[in-house]
Amino acid sequence: MNKDFLEKNHLTEIKGNRFIIDMMYATPENIVMHPVYWEIGFGDCAYLHIDAAVRLQELALELEWLNLKLRICDAYRPPKAHQRILELLPIDGLFASKPENSLHCYGTAIDCCLTDEKGRDLKFPTAVDGYEKKYAKQLSKGITKPFYNHLEKAKQSFLDTHYAEEINNRELLKRLMTSVGFETISNEWWHFQLPKGKEDYPMIDWSTQD
Repeated sequence: MNKDFLEKNHLTEIKGNRFIIDMMYATPENIVMHPVYWEIGFGDCAYLHIDAAVRLQELALELEWLNLKLRICDAYRPPKAHQRILELLPIDGLFASKPENSLHCYGTAIDCCLTDEKGRDLKFPTAVDGYEKKYAKQLSKGITKPFYNHLEKAKQSFLDTHYAEEINNRELLKRLMTSVGFETISNEWWHFQLPKGKEDYPMIDWSTQD
């Protein structure tokens, strides 16, 4: 990405040996089954507003102490990519209804999970974004009920003794991320964002760079 554009918009690329960059919308392994980020020319790097990136760097030492890494599955999302996702999967409620309503488009939200030292994901109640190939195929045909039922497990309030390990890992991730100043949302265990919202940060339109 253009260096001047990054500086102007206070974006920085996420790097470091405690972070695994695995942007799911740069691959077809996501709920819309398209490598949207590559299709629009954005690529597979993870960027965040510097205010969010600083918090992640604060977390790196504790991750090292715990012998864990953070897999980053989504970060800054260009508005053009968000709009393309809505076109590919025009189902109300799966994504913010327009780019202006997604904090990913402001560089202040991140989707992530924990892994061990070898990059193997810890167990969580669902995959990030609730993705499973069978649900993606159903959604492409307009079949929504099975996926919405599955997403009940993505809620922060989900409790089930059969998922004890998964819930413990969810709570560990939440503790780690909130300890450095991120906040959660109720319906996605993988999503974290800066407490300040759209009124404090401008939306960043990647397609406007020179």
